[in-house]
Amino acid sequence: ANPCGMAVADNTLNAYKKALRCDPVSAFGGIVALNRPLNKETAEAILDTFSEVIIAPSVETDAIGVVANKKNLRLLTTGKIPAAEKRWNVKTIAGGLLVQEYDIGNVTAEHLRVVSEREPTEKEIKDMLFAFKVAKHVKSNAIVYAKNLATVGIGAGQMSRVDSTHIAARK
Repeated sequence: ANPCGMAVADNTLNAYKKALRCDPVSAFGGIVALNRPLNKETAEAILDTFSEVIIAPSVETDAIGVVANKKNLRLLTTGKIPAAEKRWNVKTIAGGLLVQEYDIGNVTAEHLRVVSEREPTEKEIKDMLFAFKVAKHVKSNAIVYAKNLATVGIGAGQMSRVDSTHIAARK
C-alpha cells in the first residue's frame, strides 16, 4: 500500500511519466491511480509497463479500447473523488479496537518555519509541500525526496528512518 512514485503535472501522461521515473522496477505489476480521467495516450503509456490495475475517476471512450484487450488488467472507475470530511478509522487489535480520526489535514506554507540559515526558494517550498502530502500516505517511517512536483525517492516500511533514508536515496 505504499506508492512507488507520485507526481503532479499539466496532464495525466506527463504526471504518469514523472511518477514512473521514481521507481520503474517497483511499478512493475502495480496499481496506477489517477485523479483525472484516463485518456488514450496515458493508457498506452501505462501498458508499456506491466500493471494489474488502473484506477481513475472516469475513462475516455478511446482509452477503453486500449485497455480492453489487455489480459488480466482491471480498470476501476471511482467517480468524482469526494471532499475530505471527518471520518473514523477502525482497526482491530488483539482483544479490542483502535479507533481514531482520519488525518484530513494538509500542511501549507503558513505552517512552515524556516530554521536553517538559507531560506528555501519558492520552488523548494512547493516541492516540500508536495513531499509532505506524499509522506502522509506512505507507511511507517516515511522518507520522501521530491523535485519538480514528483517523487525522486521514497523509503518506507522500515523500523528505522535512517534505513528509509538510504532506501529513498537508492531509488
